[in-house]
Amino acid sequence: MNSPTAQIAFDELLTSDTLSALMRSTWTWDDRALRRDLAILLVDIDAARSASSDEDPTAVDTLRARAHSSAARFVAAVLGPKLIADTGNQLRPHFLNEAIDPARFDRAAAASFADVRAHASQYVADQTRELDYPAESTWMNLVAQDGVQGLGAAMRGYGNALSASPFYGNIGLAWQTLRAVIGDRTAADDYADRIANGSIKGALAVAEQTGSWDPAMVKTRATNVENGWQITGIKQFVPAAEGADVYFVIARSTAGPSLFAVDGSAPGVTVTPLEVADPSRPLAQIEFSDAPATLLGTEGAGGRLMLRVIDLATTALAAEQVGLIEKAMSMLVAHSKDLVDAPALESRLAGVALDHVAAAALWRRALAEDAAGSPDASTAAAAAHVGCSAAAVRAATAAAELLGPDEATEALLLRALSGSLLFGGPALSHERLLERLGL
Repeated sequence: MNSPTAQIAFDELLTSDTLSALMRSTWTWDDRALRRDLAILLVDIDAARSASSDEDPTAVDTLRARAHSSAARFVAAVLGPKLIADTGNQLRPHFLNEAIDPARFDRAAAASFADVRAHASQYVADQTRELDYPAESTWMNLVAQDGVQGLGAAMRGYGNALSASPFYGNIGLAWQTLRAVIGDRTAADDYADRIANGSIKGALAVAEQTGSWDPAMVKTRATNVENGWQITGIKQFVPAAEGADVYFVIARSTAGPSLFAVDGSAPGVTVTPLEVADPSRPLAQIEFSDAPATLLGTEGAGGRLMLRVIDLATTALAAEQVGLIEKAMSMLVAHSKDLVDAPALESRLAGVALDHVAAAALWRRALAEDAAGSPDASTAAAAAHVGCSAAAVRAATAAAELLGPDEATEALLLRALSGSLLFGGPALSHERLLERLGL
């Protein structure tokens, strides 16, 4: 097995800059499969580094060893024949020892995972027993009192309860967008205050046919007319659209993407509920046909706003996904006596426990980086979205496999899937992370 010094040296090489340089040195940078593998690897490394060893040191050891094992295989795939024969690649010597023997990390991962498996039932039981989720009636107060931190606590409970309320669309999306408006904030702040005090409900309409939040993909048009603005276009995948008093719409003016407010009862607005796989997350299509609108903030600043809001939105969603993992754990604990294959159960519980440790670490890091105004906040949010989405789906799948099929496990799995795909799915979220890293 590697010495601790060797492991530290290898870990220090596992940065976005070094790994991307390695890909560029072998002409694999444009390989979409390897780019996706790079994004996943960077999230796994981030989770291992962010997790607190004080909470569960064996879980952190397993996460780290698994990340190192994946890194060794990734490096081998990138180097290809240059790994087995020295043809002058300058980065090869730095990775050689680890890349030719990933089994050393597999052995370390297996040993630490055995420890995780031995006390997985206790970890899961302790976590589910100690958690105390705020009641839905207090969610708005939490946001009013503690802002984004309060929103995180509420969203964790929102996910654990599998709530179908419009809270995420109204607060996690619309309210957070208004608080992030660039330029004159007078009208935006007024709308935000009214949402916070419950006098109106809002919905944010950004995505169109592709589901992407890329500013370049905004086709909905905003036209400056004599009496203000008019919006024409179709928005899709809009949460909390039905019954909203105001729609906050990203539309393209001559200056670029901009944010507009459209009254829910305005002429030229047609809301059509979409058929959805997950009934707890209703989505709608909104068609605007010369609908009267009000510009919020600076015209043309909508592109920058979209980049900021997707970070805020996915961090709030990560809190929901942590709550979903905890829901899966509580289900497994409640029905553990009904499961006859104890060794298989222990392994699956251990996997869910690892997902919980990793997802909670990624979510907390995203919250902390944003609160500190860190330049890494956007990267942390993108990593949390990738990691928490995958972890929630795995945990929900484990519960459905072991306890289902039934309505409860199906509802949990559908909720995890819908959250993981809401902002475009892995194909977009992995590239979003690499873009945030400047790659």
